[in-house]
Amino acid sequence: MHPDLPQAEGLVNQELEPIVMRALQRFRALLPGELELAVELPHEHPRVRAQADRLEQALLSVCIVAWHSMVGLSTQIVVEISDILLDDVVLDPNAEKLQGGLPPRRYARLVVSNSSRVATGPFHTLMPAPKLMDDRPSSARRLPLVEIRDIIVQHQGMITVSPEPGRGTAFDIYLPTALPLETPAISGSGSHIKHIVYVDDYEAMRSLVSDTLPDAGFRVTCYESGSEALAALQGDPLGCDVVVSDYRLPGSSGIEFLKQVKRLRADLPVIIISGYVNEALRAKAHDEGAALVMSKAHDLSELCVALRELLGHAPHPALVTYSDWAKL
Repeated sequence: MHPDLPQAEGLVNQELEPIVMRALQRFRALLPGELELAVELPHEHPRVRAQADRLEQALLSVCIVAWHSMVGLSTQIVVEISDILLDDVVLDPNAEKLQGGLPPRRYARLVVSNSSRVATGPFHTLMPAPKLMDDRPSSARRLPLVEIRDIIVQHQGMITVSPEPGRGTAFDIYLPTALPLETPAISGSGSHIKHIVYVDDYEAMRSLVSDTLPDAGFRVTCYESGSEALAALQGDPLGCDVVVSDYRLPGSSGIEFLKQVKRLRADLPVIIISGYVNEALRAKAHDEGAALVMSKAHDLSELCVALRELLGHAPHPALVTYSDWAKL
């Protein structure tokens, strides 16, 4: 099997707020004047990897669905954006995947509600309706829910619908945030970006790493198994700067893979990651020459900071502030 190809072709690292605001301005122009649109935006400006036009159309469609599904005496639609960290997700060793459907990391969470679940507060602002009737479009194309879901999935996120019988519906959209764009981490020769080899049999984590590490200034190649990664390293032992491996690998373990890497090139730093980190694992990995043992259930920006420190680059202040990794 070949190294993973980019999973998010056409997605561009950009701020989420402008995309959301364009969708809301289009929606406000459709919404009858007697209905209110209350919006709360985060203090920080989360970034996402997105196809802006498609994501904007999906968000507009969610708002239209929320409008058309209003029931009872509701006269308001509330939209909120927040930046959250999903770090309590655990690994299910039987299913060999992360429970909850999303890898642990930071997400931008959008809530669109026409129900009593979300009440407006002092941080909400009302978006004014167009002053002139001519400024109102007569209609807008609404995507079906299945297409909305597909777009969110293409952005490696998730959408959930929470109906309240007789009271309305709330939509929760989770989009993985992108790191602030970093200055590339240059190798000692001064001519190449630092190359990270990442090994994990879980496709969602490989996709996540493929998206996140380049934003942090690294080049990354992902492999599904230790044997594939080892074959690539044997072909070019000096072409990699750090190896990051999951502890659970098909037919082997990260420790056995670590031993093979060290036999091939003793000075190559290896980081072992696992959903179950304990002192026994730390001791065993360090005894075999691991540079670090890290939890797989924390924000991935912690790995980016660790890589920069391991390679002799101080963590960028924006990166540390972005993830608050030191507080975890």
